[in-house]
Amino acid sequence: MPGHLLNIEDIVRLTGLEESLIRFYESEYPTELPKKILLGGALFFDPACVAAFTGIHAKQQAAMSGQKSTQERFARVIAVTSGKGGVGKTNLALNLAIEFQRLGKMSVVLDADMGLANVHLLAGMTPRHSLTDLLSGRVEMSELVEAGPEGIGIIAGGSGILAMADSRQQDRCRIIESLVQLERAAEIILVDTGAGMGRSVRDFLQAADEILFVITPDITSLTDAYGLLKALHKENLPNLPIYLVVNMVQSLKQAANVSLRFAGCAREFLGRDITDAGYILKDATVSQATAHRTPHSIYRPNARVSKNTRTIAGNLLNKEQKRSAGSSSFSRYLNLIKNAQQQMPLTQRKTA
Repeated sequence: MPGHLLNIEDIVRLTGLEESLIRFYESEYPTELPKKILLGGALFFDPACVAAFTGIHAKQQAAMSGQKSTQERFARVIAVTSGKGGVGKTNLALNLAIEFQRLGKMSVVLDADMGLANVHLLAGMTPRHSLTDLLSGRVEMSELVEAGPEGIGIIAGGSGILAMADSRQQDRCRIIESLVQLERAAEIILVDTGAGMGRSVRDFLQAADEILFVITPDITSLTDAYGLLKALHKENLPNLPIYLVVNMVQSLKQAANVSLRFAGCAREFLGRDITDAGYILKDATVSQATAHRTPHSIYRPNARVSKNTRTIAGNLLNKEQKRSAGSSSFSRYLNLIKNAQQQMPLTQRKTA
């Protein structure tokens, strides 16, 4: 398959729709679908067609059942974060999406690390567009979603636009307004946040349905992660489920000790319950897969790091909280930003 373009079999697999239904939607709704791409004498689908076909089908189903658009279902948004860099957060987000996809959940990874966006590098992709293009008005959100390994969707971040870490509210609003569209097409959205305590990091965490902290046994990782959790707590972090993954451990015993220490501190000093989602043993497969620009769950699916990731994906699916599927996480985020702007002095609003 050339690049990351899709054929009809890919579309059928990724949308779960019959080929005859895909062809019908092509003929009836041509203006709502990205144009096909001619390559090597054959026509291929743009990756954005997956979300487009899914959206068309959802509207048809709603019309047939007499439902209103307000009853739409929205994706489960999981923000993957850490207090510091170098703990394997991005690798986990990418490979979790692959495992979710294999378990039948249409998954998308949003690279929200505005300074060092690199999900596409680990996935072996060269994206045509990034969030930078969205901000400049050159593309719409549907054009940003590209088909990655195993059919997951990937939205590339804006490497080099470090200012986005504390960006103007109008830029953040533009991104989030566009992301609401994505929630209607995917089942799980994994947001790979930047490391640390930047404004955009905290906003994404406050808006997610769930938060997944990634830490290592290193004392600085524990300290920084707890610092981020404490900062969120001071900002009245909503009572969201918080999960923990201990990465790069030497043994199950070490993982359990680290997890208990972190959860104990959160409970004692912040009154927050942390749920253990699993652990990942240190494995040379990770560096080998990175060198080949291939996710380790594909590079060596039977390696222990891949098996550990598969277990974490299963744990998260089993622990999915009861929530309103008709509630949009990113709409909540948008309201958060707008409310904050309204509370600012008028002189600051003009420069925000």
